[in-house]
Amino acid sequence: GKEVAAALAKGGLFGIAMTRTGKSPVLPGYTKDFVQPYSEPVNVCDADGLIKAMQAVHASAIVYCASASGKGGTAFEVDDIGVANAAAAAKALGARFVLVSALGVDRPDSKGYKMTNSLGGNYDKIMDAKRQGEEKTRSVLAKSKNYMIIRPGPLLGVKGKGGAADIELNQGDIIGGGISRDELAGVVVGALLSERKGATVEVYRTKTRQKIQPEFDPVSGNEVTADTYVELFGNVKSD
Repeated sequence: GKEVAAALAKGGLFGIAMTRTGKSPVLPGYTKDFVQPYSEPVNVCDADGLIKAMQAVHASAIVYCASASGKGGTAFEVDDIGVANAAAAAKALGARFVLVSALGVDRPDSKGYKMTNSLGGNYDKIMDAKRQGEEKTRSVLAKSKNYMIIRPGPLLGVKGKGGAADIELNQGDIIGGGISRDELAGVVVGALLSERKGATVEVYRTKTRQKIQPEFDPVSGNEVTADTYVELFGNVKSD
C-alpha cells in the first residue's frame, strides 16, 4: 500500500490512504501533496461503512491492497468478504477497481497454493479466500467490467531498476515469478490508468519467470512486455 501511494505521487496522481486502524501510514515525504490519510478506521467487513467512506472522498477508483494480517482480520474476512464489499462499493460509485490478489489462485493442486493455504492462524485458507474474492469481483462487476485483477508472485527484497521494461505480464496462471513492491506498485498505477477492463493478469520480473507447475509449457503464448506500465495492459485479454 505504501509503495502504491508513492507511485501515485510520482505520477502526479491524488489519492486517499485508508487503513483498518485509522492511523496514518508512514509515507515518503514527497507524497504529502498527493496522497492524504483518511482520518477514520475503515473496516472492509462493514459494507455500509466502506461505501460511506468511499462516498466521502468521492472515489473515482479503488485499489485494494489489504490482506489477512496477524494484527487483525482473517483471510476470509479480508481477502474474500472485504474484497466483495470493496467491489460493491466500486459498483455503487461507478469507480474503477484494482485488486491485488496472488499468483497461483487458479492452481489449487500446485505446491505453492497448498503451502500458502496451510499457513494457519489468520492466514488459514488464504488462497481459497483470495480465489473467492476474485470470483466475487468478477460477479459484482460483471456488467461494467471496470476492474483489473493483478496476481503478483513472491515479493522481492531488492528494488527494481528498469521499471516497466523489466516486467512481464501473463495470463492463464501458467507462468509466474517474483516482483518487488515498487515494481508491483507501478503495475497497479498502470492498471488504474489503462483503458483495458475486466482482465486478470499475472505479473513478475521477467528474469524470475518460471512455470507454476512442472508439467506446464514454459511459454504460455500470453506474455506481454512494454516500455511503460500503462502499455503493459494494452494487449491483455478480458476474462
